[in-house]
Amino acid sequence: MSLKYKELYEHYKRTYFLTEEDLKLLKEAGSQFSVADKEAVFQETIDWMKKRELFPEAVVAALSGHKDNIITDLVEARFSPEYIERYSEIRRNFLETGVSLDVFVELLTSFHEGVLNLFIKYNPTAVNLISAYKKFNQIDLDIVAKEYRRKIQQDLKEQNEALRELSTPVAQIWENILLLPLVGFIDSKRSKDVMEAMLDNIADKQAKFFILDISGVAIVDTAVANHLIKMTKAARLMGAQCIISGISGNIAQTIVELGIAIDEIETTGSMKDALKWAIKESGNQL
Repeated sequence: MSLKYKELYEHYKRTYFLTEEDLKLLKEAGSQFSVADKEAVFQETIDWMKKRELFPEAVVAALSGHKDNIITDLVEARFSPEYIERYSEIRRNFLETGVSLDVFVELLTSFHEGVLNLFIKYNPTAVNLISAYKKFNQIDLDIVAKEYRRKIQQDLKEQNEALRELSTPVAQIWENILLLPLVGFIDSKRSKDVMEAMLDNIADKQAKFFILDISGVAIVDTAVANHLIKMTKAARLMGAQCIISGISGNIAQTIVELGIAIDEIETTGSMKDALKWAIKESGNQL
Protein backbone atom coordinates (compact mmCIF):
# COMPACT_ATOMS: atom_id res chain seq x y z
CA MET A 1 0.00 0.00 0.00
CA SER A 2 1.48 3.31 -1.09
CA LEU A 3 1.85 6.25 1.26
CA LYS A 4 -0.49 8.22 -0.99
CA TYR A 5 -3.57 6.19 -0.04
CA LYS A 6 -2.66 6.08 3.63
CA GLU A 7 -2.46 9.86 3.61
CA LEU A 8 -5.78 10.11 1.75
CA TYR A 9 -7.35 7.79 4.33
CA GLU A 10 -6.34 10.10 7.18
CA HIS A 11 -7.28 13.16 5.13
CA TYR A 12 -10.81 11.92 4.48
CA LYS A 13 -11.38 10.95 8.09
CA ARG A 14 -10.29 14.41 9.26
CA THR A 15 -12.20 16.29 6.56
CA TYR A 16 -15.50 14.49 7.06
CA PHE A 17 -15.10 13.85 10.82
CA LEU A 18 -15.42 10.13 10.26
CA THR A 19 -14.32 8.28 13.40
CA GLU A 20 -13.48 4.66 14.15
CA GLU A 21 -16.64 4.60 16.25
CA ASP A 22 -18.65 5.62 13.17
CA LEU A 23 -17.13 2.82 11.10
CA LYS A 24 -17.70 0.27 13.85
CA LEU A 25 -21.31 1.37 14.18
CA LEU A 26 -21.90 1.05 10.44
CA LYS A 27 -20.28 -2.37 10.26
CA GLU A 28 -22.38 -3.76 13.10
CA ALA A 29 -25.61 -2.34 11.69
CA GLY A 30 -24.87 -3.37 8.09
CA SER A 31 -24.09 -6.94 9.07
CA GLN A 32 -27.69 -7.30 10.26
CA PHE A 33 -29.23 -6.65 6.83
CA SER A 34 -30.73 -9.64 5.10
CA VAL A 35 -29.11 -10.89 1.93
CA ALA A 36 -32.37 -10.36 0.05
CA ASP A 37 -32.56 -6.67 1.08
CA LYS A 38 -28.95 -5.98 0.11
CA GLU A 39 -29.28 -7.69 -3.25
CA ALA A 40 -32.53 -5.84 -3.92
CA VAL A 41 -30.77 -2.47 -3.50
CA PHE A 42 -27.98 -3.58 -5.80
CA GLN A 43 -30.41 -4.87 -8.43
CA GLU A 44 -32.32 -1.58 -8.35
CA THR A 45 -29.07 0.16 -9.22
CA ILE A 46 -28.34 -2.23 -12.09
CA ASP A 47 -31.89 -1.77 -13.41
CA TRP A 48 -31.46 1.99 -13.19
CA MET A 49 -28.24 1.78 -15.23
CA LYS A 50 -29.86 -0.36 -17.90
CA LYS A 51 -32.89 1.92 -18.11
CA ARG A 52 -30.77 5.04 -18.59
CA GLU A 53 -28.79 3.34 -21.39
CA LEU A 54 -25.80 5.58 -20.65
CA PHE A 55 -23.47 2.84 -19.46
CA PRO A 56 -21.64 0.39 -21.76
CA GLU A 57 -22.83 -3.19 -21.33
CA ALA A 58 -19.32 -4.22 -20.33
CA VAL A 59 -19.43 -1.77 -17.41
CA VAL A 60 -22.79 -3.08 -16.19
CA ALA A 61 -21.53 -6.66 -16.49
CA ALA A 62 -18.30 -5.86 -14.60
CA LEU A 63 -20.26 -4.17 -11.84
CA SER A 64 -22.57 -7.17 -11.55
CA GLY A 65 -19.57 -9.49 -11.36
CA HIS A 66 -18.30 -7.68 -8.26
CA LYS A 67 -21.72 -7.49 -6.61
CA ASP A 68 -20.86 -9.26 -3.33
CA ASN A 69 -17.73 -7.21 -2.65
CA ILE A 70 -19.40 -3.92 -3.55
CA ILE A 71 -22.41 -4.59 -1.33
CA THR A 72 -20.27 -5.60 1.63
CA ASP A 73 -17.84 -2.69 1.18
CA LEU A 74 -20.61 -0.09 1.18
CA VAL A 75 -23.12 -1.67 3.54
CA GLU A 76 -20.51 -2.44 6.19
CA ALA A 77 -18.40 0.67 5.41
CA ARG A 78 -15.14 -1.24 5.07
CA PHE A 79 -13.25 2.03 4.79
CA SER A 80 -9.44 1.76 4.66
CA PRO A 81 -6.46 2.85 2.52
CA GLU A 82 -7.06 -0.31 0.46
CA TYR A 83 -10.68 0.72 -0.05
CA ILE A 84 -9.60 4.11 -1.42
CA GLU A 85 -7.08 2.54 -3.79
CA ARG A 86 -9.54 -0.10 -5.02
CA TYR A 87 -12.42 2.29 -5.61
CA SER A 88 -10.21 4.97 -7.10
CA GLU A 89 -9.28 2.45 -9.78
CA ILE A 90 -12.91 1.41 -10.27
CA ARG A 91 -14.03 5.03 -10.59
CA ARG A 92 -11.14 5.72 -12.96
CA ASN A 93 -12.16 2.82 -15.19
CA PHE A 94 -15.77 4.03 -15.21
CA LEU A 95 -14.77 7.53 -16.28
CA GLU A 96 -12.48 6.15 -18.99
CA THR A 97 -15.52 4.57 -20.65
CA GLY A 98 -16.88 8.04 -21.32
CA VAL A 99 -19.51 8.14 -18.57
CA SER A 100 -20.03 11.78 -17.60
CA LEU A 101 -19.38 12.99 -14.08
CA ASP A 102 -23.01 14.06 -13.61
CA VAL A 103 -24.36 10.65 -14.57
CA PHE A 104 -21.77 8.85 -12.45
CA VAL A 105 -22.58 10.97 -9.38
CA GLU A 106 -26.28 10.33 -9.97
CA LEU A 107 -25.58 6.60 -10.07
CA LEU A 108 -23.64 6.63 -6.80
CA THR A 109 -26.16 8.87 -5.11
CA SER A 110 -28.96 6.53 -6.11
CA PHE A 111 -27.11 3.49 -4.79
CA HIS A 112 -26.12 5.17 -1.53
CA GLU A 113 -29.71 6.35 -1.06
CA GLY A 114 -30.86 2.73 -1.33
CA VAL A 115 -28.32 1.62 1.29
CA LEU A 116 -29.25 4.53 3.55
CA ASN A 117 -32.88 3.46 3.39
CA LEU A 118 -31.81 0.03 4.64
CA PHE A 119 -30.10 1.60 7.65
CA ILE A 120 -33.28 3.56 8.37
CA LYS A 121 -35.44 0.46 7.88
CA TYR A 122 -33.44 -1.59 10.38
CA ASN A 123 -32.61 1.28 12.76
CA PRO A 124 -35.31 3.97 12.35
CA THR A 125 -34.32 5.94 15.47
CA ALA A 126 -30.51 5.72 15.17
CA VAL A 127 -29.69 9.30 14.12
CA ASN A 128 -25.97 8.81 14.77
CA LEU A 129 -25.96 5.82 12.44
CA ILE A 130 -27.53 7.81 9.61
CA SER A 131 -25.07 10.66 10.20
CA ALA A 132 -22.14 8.22 10.07
CA TYR A 133 -23.29 6.76 6.76
CA LYS A 134 -23.71 10.20 5.20
CA LYS A 135 -20.09 10.97 6.09
CA PHE A 136 -19.02 7.75 4.40
CA ASN A 137 -21.24 8.57 1.42
CA GLN A 138 -19.57 11.97 0.97
CA ILE A 139 -16.13 10.38 0.95
CA ASP A 140 -17.18 8.01 -1.82
CA LEU A 141 -18.38 10.95 -3.91
CA ASP A 142 -15.14 12.81 -3.16
CA ILE A 143 -13.15 9.88 -4.58
CA VAL A 144 -15.13 10.21 -7.80
CA ALA A 145 -14.50 13.96 -7.99
CA LYS A 146 -10.79 13.46 -7.40
CA GLU A 147 -10.54 10.87 -10.18
CA TYR A 148 -12.51 13.13 -12.49
CA ARG A 149 -10.08 15.99 -11.87
CA ARG A 150 -7.19 13.63 -12.50
CA LYS A 151 -8.76 12.53 -15.80
CA ILE A 152 -9.34 16.13 -16.89
CA GLN A 153 -5.72 17.01 -16.13
CA GLN A 154 -4.51 13.96 -18.05
CA ASP A 155 -6.76 14.80 -21.01
CA LEU A 156 -5.47 18.38 -21.05
CA LYS A 157 -1.89 17.16 -20.93
CA GLU A 158 -2.50 14.84 -23.90
CA GLN A 159 -4.24 17.63 -25.81
CA ASN A 160 -1.37 20.01 -25.15
CA GLU A 161 1.08 17.40 -26.38
CA ALA A 162 -0.99 16.93 -29.54
CA LEU A 163 -1.18 20.68 -30.09
CA ARG A 164 2.56 20.95 -29.51
CA GLU A 165 3.19 18.36 -32.20
CA LEU A 166 0.79 20.11 -34.57
CA SER A 167 2.50 23.47 -33.94
CA THR A 168 5.93 22.02 -34.73
CA PRO A 169 5.33 19.82 -37.82
CA VAL A 170 8.88 19.04 -38.92
CA ALA A 171 9.02 17.31 -42.33
CA GLN A 172 11.90 15.83 -44.32
CA ILE A 173 11.46 17.26 -47.82
CA TRP A 174 14.78 16.14 -49.35
CA GLU A 175 17.75 14.05 -48.40
CA ASN A 176 19.42 15.69 -45.36
CA ILE A 177 16.96 18.63 -45.57
CA LEU A 178 14.21 19.33 -43.03
CA LEU A 179 11.43 21.91 -43.14
CA LEU A 180 9.42 23.53 -40.36
CA PRO A 181 6.78 26.09 -41.42
CA LEU A 182 5.95 28.43 -38.53
CA VAL A 183 2.45 29.89 -38.34
CA GLY A 184 0.90 32.32 -35.88
CA PHE A 185 2.65 33.85 -32.90
CA ILE A 186 6.00 32.87 -31.44
CA ASP A 187 6.56 33.38 -27.73
CA SER A 188 9.19 32.01 -25.35
CA LYS A 189 7.27 28.79 -24.67
CA ARG A 190 6.62 28.04 -28.32
CA SER A 191 10.16 28.94 -29.36
CA LYS A 192 11.44 26.44 -26.79
CA ASP A 193 9.12 23.75 -28.22
CA VAL A 194 10.22 24.60 -31.77
CA MET A 195 13.89 24.42 -30.83
CA GLU A 196 13.43 21.05 -29.12
CA ALA A 197 11.55 19.65 -32.12
CA MET A 198 14.17 21.04 -34.49
CA LEU A 199 17.16 19.63 -32.59
CA ASP A 200 15.49 16.25 -32.01
CA ASN A 201 14.75 15.89 -35.73
CA ILE A 202 18.24 17.02 -36.73
CA ALA A 203 19.70 14.37 -34.45
CA ASP A 204 17.27 11.61 -35.49
CA LYS A 205 17.54 12.20 -39.24
CA GLN A 206 21.17 13.39 -39.32
CA ALA A 207 20.02 16.43 -41.29
CA LYS A 208 22.53 18.94 -42.61
CA PHE A 209 20.05 21.68 -43.53
CA PHE A 210 17.00 22.97 -41.69
CA ILE A 211 14.55 25.40 -43.29
CA LEU A 212 12.51 27.61 -40.95
CA ASP A 213 9.74 29.19 -42.98
CA ILE A 214 8.27 32.25 -41.25
CA SER A 215 5.94 33.46 -44.01
CA GLY A 216 3.01 32.59 -41.73
CA VAL A 217 4.35 34.28 -38.60
CA ALA A 218 1.96 37.02 -37.51
CA ILE A 219 4.45 39.43 -35.92
CA VAL A 220 8.23 39.67 -36.17
CA ASP A 221 9.61 41.86 -33.40
CA THR A 222 12.84 41.91 -31.41
CA ALA A 223 11.81 38.93 -29.28
CA VAL A 224 10.83 36.81 -32.30
CA ALA A 225 14.01 37.72 -34.17
CA ASN A 226 16.11 36.78 -31.14
CA HIS A 227 14.30 33.44 -30.89
CA LEU A 228 15.08 32.75 -34.55
CA ILE A 229 18.74 33.64 -34.05
CA LYS A 230 18.95 31.24 -31.09
CA MET A 231 17.40 28.46 -33.19
CA THR A 232 19.90 28.92 -36.00
CA LYS A 233 22.83 28.92 -33.57
CA ALA A 234 21.54 25.78 -31.85
CA ALA A 235 21.19 24.05 -35.25
CA ARG A 236 24.75 25.04 -36.13
CA LEU A 237 26.01 23.45 -32.91
CA MET A 238 24.30 20.24 -34.04
CA GLY A 239 26.17 20.37 -37.34
CA ALA A 240 23.24 21.62 -39.42
CA GLN A 241 22.84 24.86 -41.30
CA CYS A 242 19.58 26.72 -40.70
CA ILE A 243 17.94 28.80 -43.43
CA ILE A 244 15.10 31.20 -42.67
CA SER A 245 12.67 31.54 -45.56
CA GLY A 246 9.59 33.67 -46.05
CA ILE A 247 11.36 37.00 -45.43
CA SER A 248 8.89 39.50 -46.92
CA GLY A 249 9.59 43.16 -47.57
CA ASN A 250 7.72 44.18 -44.43
CA ILE A 251 9.60 41.67 -42.28
CA ALA A 252 12.95 42.76 -43.77
CA GLN A 253 12.11 46.40 -43.06
CA THR A 254 11.07 45.59 -39.49
CA ILE A 255 14.30 43.71 -38.80
CA VAL A 256 16.38 46.58 -40.19
CA GLU A 257 14.45 49.18 -38.19
CA LEU A 258 14.90 47.15 -35.02
CA GLY A 259 18.63 47.05 -35.64
CA ILE A 260 18.83 43.27 -35.31
CA ALA A 261 22.01 41.81 -36.77
CA ILE A 262 21.32 38.63 -38.75
CA ASP A 263 24.47 38.67 -40.87
CA GLU A 264 25.35 35.09 -39.89
CA ILE A 265 21.91 33.74 -40.85
CA GLU A 266 21.06 32.53 -44.33
CA THR A 267 17.72 33.99 -45.45
CA THR A 268 15.53 33.73 -48.55
CA GLY A 269 12.31 35.32 -49.68
CA SER A 270 10.47 32.05 -50.27
CA MET A 271 10.48 28.42 -49.22
CA LYS A 272 11.17 27.44 -52.83
CA ASP A 273 14.37 29.52 -52.90
CA ALA A 274 15.44 28.07 -49.56
CA LEU A 275 14.99 24.54 -50.86
CA LYS A 276 16.96 25.31 -54.02
CA TRP A 277 19.77 26.80 -51.94
CA ALA A 278 19.88 23.83 -49.55
CA ILE A 279 19.91 21.30 -52.39
CA LYS A 280 22.71 23.18 -54.11
CA GLU A 281 24.77 23.46 -50.92
CA SER A 282 24.27 19.77 -50.14
CA GLY A 283 25.65 18.80 -53.58
CA ASN A 284 22.41 17.12 -54.66
CA GLN A 285 20.80 17.64 -58.03
CA LEU A 286 17.26 18.84 -58.72
